[in-house]
Amino acid sequence: MIRFNAPKIDRHISCHSNNNSQSSTTANRVNMKTIATILALAAMHTNAFAPSPIKPITTRLHAEGNTDPVDRTMNGIDDNLGYEAFDPTAGSHPALSRNNQGGVWVQQRPRPRRNRKSAGVRAMVRENIVTPSNFIYPLFIHDEDTNQDIASMPGCQRHSLPSMLSEVGEALELGVKAFVLFPKVDDALKTNLACEAYNPMGIVHRAI
Repeated sequence: MIRFNAPKIDRHISCHSNNNSQSSTTANRVNMKTIATILALAAMHTNAFAPSPIKPITTRLHAEGNTDPVDRTMNGIDDNLGYEAFDPTAGSHPALSRNNQGGVWVQQRPRPRRNRKSAGVRAMVRENIVTPSNFIYPLFIHDEDTNQDIASMPGCQRHSLPSMLSEVGEALELGVKAFVLFPKVDDALKTNLACEAYNPMGIVHRAI
């Protein structure tokens, strides 16, 4: 509970004239208004920290081990709470709407485009700045003398070790400083313990 010490009012004011009497009456009224304001604020803060009488909401959607399909309409979901719960889908201006299938639907607000209409505005309001140093360049390598196109990844190649070094040099000039190697290991060298990864003469070790 928050307590406020109200200022003491000296009611023993000696009045020697009518003007002094009016001034002291005005001062008393101002002090009484100040006290009333302080008491009102104290009552508001006290109610703000009072415990809520509403019990925690538990619904059958969160029941442990419930394998029933979810009723997305959520009709009657709060009927057994013991009190009348607020229905966010009711009223002329509901907080939540319903879609064509009767399910609860959160209406999406339109995205404003004014923050992206020009380069100057974008530079002013952007939250993140991405530079080449933020990127990691993936390089696919193999133990061959020539590069090989990767059919499942158009535009990507498996590089030979000299070609890989050339790619790394060009990327460094552009500001990219991090690389990750994806080697093509011969099937005969693959084991459940990935022994080739510890081979000091493996392709990744030689590439590094």
